[in-house]
Amino acid sequence: MVLTVLQMLLGGGGSFSAGGPGKGMFSRLYLNVLNKFSEVYSISAFNNIYNNTGIFGIQVTTGSDFVSKVIDITVNELLAVATSGQVNHVELDRAKQATKSAILMNLESRMVVSEDIGRQVLTYGERKPVDDFLKAVDQVTLKDITSISQKPLSSPLTMASYGDVLYVPSYESVSNQFRSK
Repeated sequence: MVLTVLQMLLGGGGSFSAGGPGKGMFSRLYLNVLNKFSEVYSISAFNNIYNNTGIFGIQVTTGSDFVSKVIDITVNELLAVATSGQVNHVELDRAKQATKSAILMNLESRMVVSEDIGRQVLTYGERKPVDDFLKAVDQVTLKDITSISQKPLSSPLTMASYGDVLYVPSYESVSNQFRSK
């Protein structure tokens, strides 16, 4: 649950939102990247959890001439949330409320509920009440966020680029940014 709250805390979005105003506008990636750098078309955190593994990352869309700079910016955002004192209670509370809202809104879809039942039975051997998940979100602390943020940073980097990749820094160069700071 902590990674899901972290995903909401980082959030993100696009420079154009077809879904209406206000979604994710107070997330770290929206405030610290999209609002400050018009060269970034979209940026968002993603998180997929499986039984014994998962993936957490940031997806960015930008022009090839800004890719090196946006990687630096993204690395700094990831390092910031992994540093004690860089995330405040207001940000955490907002992310927790957004997480609970997303859980409840997703459960309004029969298809999502059916998939959720199957996933829970396969994972836990039973279907847990939604209140269990909401309570788990409420229990997430700033220390949890800092601690879980450090795990992906100490894992081998996965990196993919698409389009004009001439200015994309090398894997080693990007990977070293997490080790040198």
